[in-house]
Amino acid sequence: MILNFRFARALVLFLLCLWSVFFFYYLGWKPGFAYNAQRYFQIFLIGCLLCAGVGLPVRFYFGRLWSCLIFSIVLIMVLVVLLAENRWMAVRETMQFVALFAAILVVAKARHQAGAFSFDRAAYIGLTILCFGCSLIIVEGLLLSLSIGLVDQRIIFGAFVNIRIFAELQFLTLFLLPAAWIHMDSIGWRRFISMTAMLWWGLLLFTGTRSALAALPFALLMLAVIGGKQTYSWLRLLARQFIGGLLVFGVISLSMSLTLGTSLLGEGGMSFARTSSGGRLEIWANTWQYFLQSPWFGNGPGAFACLTDELVASPHNLGLQLLSEWGLFMAMLCLVIALLLFYSLVRFLRSERRPSAVHFSLFATLVATVAASMMEGMIIAPLQQMLLVLLFGWSLHAFAPDKFVSLTENRGSRLKLGFAAVLCAFLAVVLWGMKADLALQRQLLVSPEGVVNLSYGPRFWADGHDHCQNWHERFYGR
Repeated sequence: MILNFRFARALVLFLLCLWSVFFFYYLGWKPGFAYNAQRYFQIFLIGCLLCAGVGLPVRFYFGRLWSCLIFSIVLIMVLVVLLAENRWMAVRETMQFVALFAAILVVAKARHQAGAFSFDRAAYIGLTILCFGCSLIIVEGLLLSLSIGLVDQRIIFGAFVNIRIFAELQFLTLFLLPAAWIHMDSIGWRRFISMTAMLWWGLLLFTGTRSALAALPFALLMLAVIGGKQTYSWLRLLARQFIGGLLVFGVISLSMSLTLGTSLLGEGGMSFARTSSGGRLEIWANTWQYFLQSPWFGNGPGAFACLTDELVASPHNLGLQLLSEWGLFMAMLCLVIALLLFYSLVRFLRSERRPSAVHFSLFATLVATVAASMMEGMIIAPLQQMLLVLLFGWSLHAFAPDKFVSLTENRGSRLKLGFAAVLCAFLAVVLWGMKADLALQRQLLVSPEGVVNLSYGPRFWADGHDHCQNWHERFYGR
């Protein structure tokens, strides 16, 4: 066993060094487009995570049903890619989701290997610091905006490309802060978590994100109905954090009113009363038409960016995106899997295993994520994807710990070498594709005079339009 552990550790170190050297040697430090830097380093981090996963002495057993479902998904994915008009974009998107799924398994195995208590503590600390740091960035942007006598969202939320990107980070983290408070036994940490939660809730109210009015209450209602009385203490703690957030929002509104001489409720705040749908209804109608063009196997992963005339690369609705890009078969299979997963979560919460605060937080976060994905692009931006990897992997082990088994026998060296070889081939294709994508993007988006036509966007590289030559011809005549 000692020899096997040393071999696994040496193999992981070798893979990490190989990946790091080739990544930066072949691609350089980072691309020139600001948003691409996030995607660039996200791919690097996922590669590191997959390399580390090769050495984990943990096995996950899917079971017969889930093995059949996964095989069906893989089969449909292959058919969709083969039938896609833009073959490389379809391959690229498919590789992205395969890598994210593999990373989720690595996170789940890491929790099993490290132990639930240690893993959860590290995750809570990291997420709390992330939320607090993002809050400081927004507060700094707000102060800067007020210093010039106006409230400009481009200044306040400029670090997150779009105000929705910031709100989506809150959807993924808000419900974890009560569990973080309960887990920490230090008074200092609990005060810091409470302060962070108050800031986080107050800034969510300030964003005026209407989807939060649907996604967050729906998730809490589902948790209360399914979890029953055992969730009341968790809900009371969340309510206290929310009330603190109301106070923070009140301070922000009062400061803006006094500084700008406007009404106390003149800026910020959530409301369904606004008449504009933000263009979503039109996008959803167009997406339905794209689905009808190729209903069975879709138009191909990533194809929405090429089909639409709008500067968007996602229909802001996960169901419609599956239908238009992957087709009816994949959408129905994903629906079946989602219902089975939801049934498993409900059964766990109602079982005799006495679910804890972490289970309540993860369940509410997962439900809120799915609900928000019907109105937002929850799985598109790099930071959101990394958080989803953490949350899904965390949830997989928390709700299905019996499916993970530690390997204690001195075996598996050949299997690890096989995984390492497959991973090296996969990462080699990733590097080659990134190099080609960045070169093509610069050719399409930068004029001979050096003028940038499109500098960032929420999809893979430049808003998903980097491989849509017809899109550039329509808009730029190039």
